[in-house]
Amino acid sequence: SNVYGTYGIHPHEAKNHNGINKEKILEKIKMSKKIIGIGETGLDFFYENSDKKSQIKSFENHIEASIDLSIPLIIHSRDAEKDMYEILNHHRSNNLKILMHCFTGSEDITDKLLNLNTYFSASGIITFKNSQSLQKVFKKIPNDRLLIETDSPFLAPEPMRGKKNEPSFIK
Repeated sequence: SNVYGTYGIHPHEAKNHNGINKEKILEKIKMSKKIIGIGETGLDFFYENSDKKSQIKSFENHIEASIDLSIPLIIHSRDAEKDMYEILNHHRSNNLKILMHCFTGSEDITDKLLNLNTYFSASGIITFKNSQSLQKVFKKIPNDRLLIETDSPFLAPEPMRGKKNEPSFIK
């Protein structure tokens, strides 16, 4: 009874769901009172499992649905900071509720996203020895904008790195 969820199409899967528009997203979400956010959605130009055009269209549909329902948008962004920000900034007047999932962005994008009233979630990556620049970025983020996530079963923090991640690894 205390478990809630989100609804979204990951950018890797965007090409497989070209027929899903804002109306279909709204229809799916309205089927359950337990859906309290939209996502994981966004852009991933690193793996390119889906073409950029499909990802952008899917992302925009998710944004518009989150605006209509006034619920948070959980964003995945990898190697797409510029495009992701431009799309979000285009909708800035709509009072977006943004959570950057598993955030690994630059200082520059962090500053821009803070101006959009964004929340940032840190995963186990923040504990990795080679993540000094990311640690520096997170030190700039106000405490009331920070969240911690497991991203289970992925991205276990040190010293569990390489193992299947689980919530008990967060201290």
